[in-house]
Amino acid sequence: MRIPILESLHEIGPAARRFLLFQTCNILSAQSLVGQAMILFARHIEMPPSWVGALISFMPLASLLVIFTIQIVSALGPKRAMFMAWLLRNIVISVVFTMPWVIDRYSLQMGWYVLLFATLGFCMFRALGAGAWFPWLHEVVPENKRGIFFSTESALIQFSTVWVIILQGLILRRDPGIAHFLTIYGIGITAGLASLILMWRIPGGAGVPQKFSVRGLLDSYRHALADGVYLRFIGVITLGFFSIASYGAALVMYLRDMLHLPERTIMTMLAGGAMAVFLTVRYWGRFAEHSGSGRAMCKALIAQSLVIATFLLHQPAHSWTPYFVAPAIALVVIFNQAFWVSAHRAMLNFVREEGRIGYTNLWTIGSAIALGGTPNLVGWIIEWGGLTGFRICFLMATCGGLLTAIFSARIVRDGVPVQPSLTQMLNPALPVRTLARIAWITLGMHESNRPEPPQ
Repeated sequence: MRIPILESLHEIGPAARRFLLFQTCNILSAQSLVGQAMILFARHIEMPPSWVGALISFMPLASLLVIFTIQIVSALGPKRAMFMAWLLRNIVISVVFTMPWVIDRYSLQMGWYVLLFATLGFCMFRALGAGAWFPWLHEVVPENKRGIFFSTESALIQFSTVWVIILQGLILRRDPGIAHFLTIYGIGITAGLASLILMWRIPGGAGVPQKFSVRGLLDSYRHALADGVYLRFIGVITLGFFSIASYGAALVMYLRDMLHLPERTIMTMLAGGAMAVFLTVRYWGRFAEHSGSGRAMCKALIAQSLVIATFLLHQPAHSWTPYFVAPAIALVVIFNQAFWVSAHRAMLNFVREEGRIGYTNLWTIGSAIALGGTPNLVGWIIEWGGLTGFRICFLMATCGGLLTAIFSARIVRDGVPVQPSLTQMLNPALPVRTLARIAWITLGMHESNRPEPPQ
C-alpha cells in the first residue's frame, strides 16, 4: 500500500517527477522572496496599503512580458530560457540587502523604493522565462495524467509551503526587525540558486532555432485567437482570478491591521491552510479527471465564495473572531487550490500543438490582468475605506466567484453532459445536496477516489 502522494508521483512518469522536484525547491524560493512575508515586511517598514497593492501586483503584471517571449522560447528552448531568467531574477533581488544602509543613510521611505525596485526586477526577469513554463509542461506531462500532475504539484507545493511558513514564523517570532526579514530573503535566494541545478536535470525543453519576424510572432497567436471557445474560457478564468485576488490581496493586511494579529500567528494560520490543501487537493484532482474540469471548477468556486462571504460578518473587536477566521482561511485555500488544479487541467486540454505558445501566453495574459490589476484596486479601496474597504473586497470576491462558477459549468464542458430539468432547479434540497457533494469530494469519499477494479 502506497502513501497517496507517492502513488501519484509513481503514476505521472519520471520527466514530470523531475519537474515537480524542481518546483518544490522553486516554491521555497518564491515564498521567501515574493510571498506573504514580503507583505508583512512592507507593512513593517510602514509602506501604505496602496503601495503594498502595487507590490503584490508586480508578479502577475510582469507576466505580460510573455507577449514578447515567443521567439526567445522557440530559439533558446524552454530549458535555456527559464534557466537564464531564473538566474538573473535571483541576482537582481539581492538588492534588498542594501535596505538597512539605505534606510539609515536616507529615510524609511527610500527603503520602500529599494523593496519596490528589487521585487519588480525579480518579477520582470521571472516573466521573461515564464513563457517557457507551460510549453515545457505540455511536452513532459501526458494528456491523461494532467489532472493527477496538477493535484500532485499543488499537494507538494502546499506541503513545502507549510514548512516554509513555519520556518518564517520562527524567524519572525516576538518582535521582528529588518534583519529577520532579510534572513528570509537569504533563504529564498539560496533556494533559488539550488533550483537551477534541479531545473537543468529535467528532460526535454529543446529549442528550434528560427529567424525572428513580426509575421511569425503574430502567426503564433492566430490559432489561439481563432478559437472562440478558448477565448470565452480565458474570459471566465480572468473573472475567477479577479475573485481570488480580491480576497488574497486583502487577507494578510486584514489579519495584521484589523485583527491586530502578530506575524507568527498569521504565519501559523497560513501554514494550517497549506496543510489542509496538502491533505485534500489530490481528491479534487481525481474528481476533475472523473467528472471534468468544468464541474470541478464550478463546485470549488461555489464553496469558496460561500466561505469568503462569512468574512462580511466579522466584528474585529470581538475576541472570538480570530478563532473563527482560522478554519475559514483553511477552507478558502482548499477550494482555491481545487479551482487552480481544475482550471490548469482545462487550459492544457484546450491547447493545440499548432500555436501551443500562443495558447499558453493568452492564459498568462488573462491571468496577469486579473491577478495584477486587482491588488492595485484592493490597495486603494483599503486605504480609502479601512474596515469598510476590506468588506468591499470580500464582497467582490464572493460575487466574482459565484459568477465564475456559473460560467465555468457552461463553457468548460469536458465531463459527462448534464441536462438539468426545471424540477431539479426548483428543488429546495438542491443547495444542500450540492454542499454535501462538495464536502464528500473534499473528504475523499467521492467515487472518483475509489480504486479502479482490476482488469
